[in-house]
Amino acid sequence: MVSYVIPNLANACRILSLVTESDQGLSLTELEQRLAVPRTTAFRILQTLCQEQVLEKHGKRYLVGAQLFKMGLSLLSSQRLQQQALPMLQQLALTTGLSCHLALPHAKGALLVEVCDSPNPQRLAARPGTIADFNCSAAGKVFLAFHHFDRLTALAEAGLFKRRTSHSLVQPNELTTELQRILARGYASDDMEYHDDVRCLAVPIRDSQGVVVAAVGVTGPLVLFAKKAPTDLIASVKQTAIDIALCTYRPQLVANSARGQ
Repeated sequence: MVSYVIPNLANACRILSLVTESDQGLSLTELEQRLAVPRTTAFRILQTLCQEQVLEKHGKRYLVGAQLFKMGLSLLSSQRLQQQALPMLQQLALTTGLSCHLALPHAKGALLVEVCDSPNPQRLAARPGTIADFNCSAAGKVFLAFHHFDRLTALAEAGLFKRRTSHSLVQPNELTTELQRILARGYASDDMEYHDDVRCLAVPIRDSQGVVVAAVGVTGPLVLFAKKAPTDLIASVKQTAIDIALCTYRPQLVANSARGQ
């Protein structure tokens, strides 16, 4: 395992740890001494970290940069999002009888971070940690529509569009039409495109700035979906997405509303 370690990457991680632990920041000399690495090596790592805005140099001292703050805030936001979403996903699963999930954008598709199984014996849901393909999963299509609409050809050439069933859309022109529908109606669907006889519906979750940061979806066998009134199901998933967004990104608004009742 040790043979696969990249020494300078490890040193960069150690530098980040040391700088974040110091309120006043650290100088090149202090880092060189603490890391026991050549001064030129420490300097080159620091220059790279500053260029990526992970660190910033103020005078002779290196401090935490804007990008590292942004990464930390994103992590905290994702954790808060999951915590707020879980009870609402559980309630959605109970009311719809379908499996429910929360997905986050990923470079290769939609990353499932929370899954609540359906109370129905016919359960069909991937596990947390699964990356669902962009082109044939409902959540993946949400992120394609709102984050990658202009990059379909590049993503196709990179091999990110998979043909899971005969219904899968893999051509950019097909997906362009599908994504236009998603943008117009505010939700995405997977109609037996990922698995035969399985359907899925997903709705975007927006942060306080209106940016799509996640998606909430429901999944189930075709026979269960056929028993649901489409408009009612769509409305339920959309309302859950709104509730998750409000509780996560506008908690004060929710609190004020509760006090006014």
